[in-house]
Amino acid sequence: MTSSPPPTDETPGATHDSGGGADIDSVSAIAEDIINRGAPWDARTSWNIVLGEGIVAAIVGLLFIFKPLGGSSTTLQIVGLVLLAGALITSFQLWRHQLRPEIEQLASFRSGSGLTVGLVVIVATFFVPVTDPVVAALAVVVGIGFFVFGATGIGTSFVRMQLDVPLPVFTLVANAVLVVAGLVLVLAGARGADSVDGIFNLLGVLLIASGLALAGYSYMLRQQDEGR
Repeated sequence: MTSSPPPTDETPGATHDSGGGADIDSVSAIAEDIINRGAPWDARTSWNIVLGEGIVAAIVGLLFIFKPLGGSSTTLQIVGLVLLAGALITSFQLWRHQLRPEIEQLASFRSGSGLTVGLVVIVATFFVPVTDPVVAALAVVVGIGFFVFGATGIGTSFVRMQLDVPLPVFTLVANAVLVVAGLVLVLAGARGADSVDGIFNLLGVLLIASGLALAGYSYMLRQQDEGR
């Protein structure tokens, strides 16, 4: 008579986790840490990350001004990529359930609008000849995207305030800047391609100034690290 195997808690047909779920969680945690460390105001941000962000901002600003790779179409592609990246970060936060339930609907709308506008601009600039009327029309589309993205961010900020959740002032200011930039782009697009080029030149100057400011901030962070 053979003894029966000891009882287990596994149900028939159950399979062991091969580690795929753990791998996904590990990758998600790494991506989450990178996103958090990428914020210049985060306490864990290192000086070299801030310096890299300043260099990128300055390069994008130069592209906005000189347009060496294809005129306004390149500028619009960069703007579309910025919107797309912001929407993907919000989507990632929603997927990781990092946002409070009270703001998930606003965040979902924000993410969806950013994805839509970003994809429309990128696809249009790659597959449609970018004439002056197209530049003007896409500027209006981008302006609407910026306005919606910034307005929903401000709305989320007010919800956070009502819930007594600390809110970085930088987030509120950045969203307000997006709203203003969106309105300016809509008005510039309505006036024509020349006005759009002028606005992009102004944005380029502001990006270069922001890049220099981040470079200076990175130097200050480096000095602090060396003083410890």
